[in-house]
Amino acid sequence: MAEAKIRLALLWHMHQPYYKDLATGLYRLPWTRLHGLKDYYGMVALLEEFPHVHMTFNLVPSLLLQLEDYAAGTAREPLQEIAFQPADELTLEQRLFVLRSFFQANVDNLIYRYPRYRELYERAKSQQFHPERMLPFFQTQDYTDLQVLSQLAWSDEMFFTSDPEMAALAEKQQGYTLADQQLLQRKQAQFLKEVIPAYRRAAERGQIEISTSPFYHPILPLLCDNHVATEAHAGVALPRRHFRHPEDARLQLERAVKMHQRLFGNTPQGVWPSEGSVSEEVLRLCASLGFRWTATDQRILSNSTGVPFHRDPSGTLLNADRLYAPYRFNTPSGPIHIVFRDQELSDLIGFVYSRVEPESAAADLIRRILYSAQPVVQEGRSVLFPIILDGENAWEHFPLNGRPFLRALYRRLSAEPRIECVTISEGLQRHGEAQPLARLVPGSWINANFDIWIGGPEDNQAWDLLAETRDFFAEHLEGAPPEQRALAQEELLVAEGSDWCWWYGPEH
Repeated sequence: MAEAKIRLALLWHMHQPYYKDLATGLYRLPWTRLHGLKDYYGMVALLEEFPHVHMTFNLVPSLLLQLEDYAAGTAREPLQEIAFQPADELTLEQRLFVLRSFFQANVDNLIYRYPRYRELYERAKSQQFHPERMLPFFQTQDYTDLQVLSQLAWSDEMFFTSDPEMAALAEKQQGYTLADQQLLQRKQAQFLKEVIPAYRRAAERGQIEISTSPFYHPILPLLCDNHVATEAHAGVALPRRHFRHPEDARLQLERAVKMHQRLFGNTPQGVWPSEGSVSEEVLRLCASLGFRWTATDQRILSNSTGVPFHRDPSGTLLNADRLYAPYRFNTPSGPIHIVFRDQELSDLIGFVYSRVEPESAAADLIRRILYSAQPVVQEGRSVLFPIILDGENAWEHFPLNGRPFLRALYRRLSAEPRIECVTISEGLQRHGEAQPLARLVPGSWINANFDIWIGGPEDNQAWDLLAETRDFFAEHLEGAPPEQRALAQEELLVAEGSDWCWWYGPEH
């Protein structure tokens, strides 16, 4: 009889909202480029050091579309353009923009890493970060140094260890020149070209699986029918207008599949629904499009089955056999498998371990994985253990961008015989029969409901405006020029993205 295994299915979710204004062609915010340089490349390139560590990366199509734009050199982003403009040519408006925008980084780990950046930050802080008040305290060389250091701070560790010119720029610390700016601009362009190919290579060698999400990251259950919010939270205030457009949800998924096929040469087996948001209608839709698996949060499983999940003081999980197993939900198009993440352990990486010494944090996570799965493994049964979280947002809170922690974790996982790191598809294949799931209560990975995106006055106003716009689009579709029709539809799909309502309402 084969030894029982803990099959760890780690999924990193990579997402940025679509920052490009389709009317002007300008990128309103720089985060796709900056996270591309600081996080997206290094997260997958790091795995070359640990060939036995397999995992899944979820790459949202709206992120990939923007990365393609940057890689092609066709992205127009004001912050990027000003970062590489000669400081002595900056207009007053541009200098104010630099002072307002170039300190947007984690203070302890990104800004304070560079003494000169820290000096400039403290100077700005002394003027309460008020750009007009800061102006007299910043001279031309200060602007050049700030332009360069603000970009170096958002650079992956690998760029400094593998590229002598990048290392020299970081070591210089101050007194930067226009030639330094131009060098850094060329390096950024070069590095951004490498992001998508790095994921493709890792997938081709079988070390990672790439899953997808609906194209512009909409909340699929609400897109299908926003009244489903009451099933996740009874009594939640609904918008005045009923939004029900499952055809838009289908289009967002179909577009995602096509982009994945174009970039990676195959059809994705898995879909991470935006924010882990699921409903039975969404499961049927995903199955009808050929997806083999999806994933969400353990609280959705608990609500759907009535089975509680909590740990005793030793870290052993109650009902571990119910959480650490795949489920099967039957649909008219055939079954779709679902895995439910361990919320507590996922959140430890995302929100706690940044404050813990890297080796200790890695050891603690391994210990918790072993203890959590122990009740099942000691009976001779293997488990599928999902840990799922954002793959870019946590690392600026870690020293050295989290790389010491990840190296410690991957090294320990490589050496731990009781744990086998798998992609989700590998885990499903090796686990065997999935448990049947008769019903699924709608919800997301945030409090198992949709309250972040619907229910508040601002949220509901946004849904009413979206419904009004959607109706207007349908009414005026016929007779519109093809180019205008295509642009209007694209704007509508962008407007359906989750990130708008994420920022509305009392939560944020």
